[in-house]
Amino acid sequence: MAEPLQGSTGRGVESAPNRHAIPDFPISPLRPYTRGMPAPVFPHAAVASPHYLASSAGLAVLASGGKAVDAAVATNLVLAVVYPQMCGLGGDLFAMVWYEGELSGLNSSGRLPAAAALEGDKVPRTGIRSATVPGAVAGWQALLERYGTRSLRDLAAPPIRYARQGCPRAPGLNRITKAMTPLLERDAEAKRIYLGEGPLVQEELAETLEEIDNFYRGAVAKCAPGPFSPKDFLSHRAEWVAPERLEWMGLDVCAMPPNSRGHLALRALERLEPLEGLTPAEAEWHQRLIRAVRSVDRALSPSGDTIYLCVRDERGNAVSLSQSLSEAFGSGVVVPGTGVLLHSRAAYFKPHEYLPGARLPAHTLAPALALRDGEPHLIFGTMGGESQVQVHLQLLARLVVAGHDVGDAIAAPRWRITRNGLWQEPGLPDLGGSPFPYPDLAGHAHAILAGRDGLHAAFDPRSDGAAVGY
Repeated sequence: MAEPLQGSTGRGVESAPNRHAIPDFPISPLRPYTRGMPAPVFPHAAVASPHYLASSAGLAVLASGGKAVDAAVATNLVLAVVYPQMCGLGGDLFAMVWYEGELSGLNSSGRLPAAAALEGDKVPRTGIRSATVPGAVAGWQALLERYGTRSLRDLAAPPIRYARQGCPRAPGLNRITKAMTPLLERDAEAKRIYLGEGPLVQEELAETLEEIDNFYRGAVAKCAPGPFSPKDFLSHRAEWVAPERLEWMGLDVCAMPPNSRGHLALRALERLEPLEGLTPAEAEWHQRLIRAVRSVDRALSPSGDTIYLCVRDERGNAVSLSQSLSEAFGSGVVVPGTGVLLHSRAAYFKPHEYLPGARLPAHTLAPALALRDGEPHLIFGTMGGESQVQVHLQLLARLVVAGHDVGDAIAAPRWRITRNGLWQEPGLPDLGGSPFPYPDLAGHAHAILAGRDGLHAAFDPRSDGAAVGY
């Protein structure tokens, strides 16, 4: 694999800030990557996420001696406040963790309530019956209990401040809020919180974050609308699982097992026709990737909103994490008095699967990681619903076969297969596809690549993110 070029230094730190320091805001995001601009390189540690405030929070934890898991949870907590269209306390979480030579997976996807029942013969895409018990908070708790050095309450300090005082509305949030206004207007709490003017203020969410250790026993569990009951929340448990691996092109590519769909990326790599002798400038390069995806994946929903973040600390520990409300603003239902927006993951059930206490058989969240010589070499992933597997293949092909810089690979134009055909961004050879309806559907991918000269960290210019480190 070709080594990426030495890049700009990006935004780093020269000394460790106070452990509980909270970055002032507004903070200007780093300038977006453009093709031909190498990703920043950091000698010790790095974090990449789809929002600059979240990346800054993760960096503060890393620089003050925190571990990768501490920084990942800190980053996700801020995203839960400043990027509520895609993630939050009311969503699910999947993660892979490399810690002191061992790789673990965490599945914190929720189940339908015990009183779940369809009204009619179709599974609703929004509303309270499109939700399952949220797993994000249990996921953060499990990560910190096994691998962390900071408490969840301490890490919640920055997002509490952002929620209470208000935070700038990022362009991506404004764009998706406008598109999802009809959904948000159905729920009085959602309308009041998200359709207001000026900074995004979430006082009730700040109060919930202050009691986050009691999430599954407190106000959210007690106030969630029927068919949910407090017992449904009390029964939720995060589950540690063993990631699947595939040796490919000198790497051990690692993906989450079912119920995550991440393992489908490994199956597609197994069926991928050789790309050697081709380049991404040729249609056949992409057609071979498309054929590999289609050979293993027939779901191909056109939607899906998720956050992906990645962290690597100076000890070599790494976290690859996906957290989601499913589609934009999830169910559209805010638990009264809590500021917690519930996700719409149950929309992926088939009618015969929609049963009391059921967990989704196929979950889109799919964080990824690749090892080289027994150490994390590439920590990567994306948002994008069922297209996450497709983006993984495109990134791996550009990075491993074409030898692109990680920033170039992420900024490069992408395609997406849907049930109705194919979408493609400008700059690709003609694949017979149509333009993307809006940029977010191409995914927000982020990655950290461990090269010989340091950590090459890249965020997706389609997002409002930053890749930072020291």
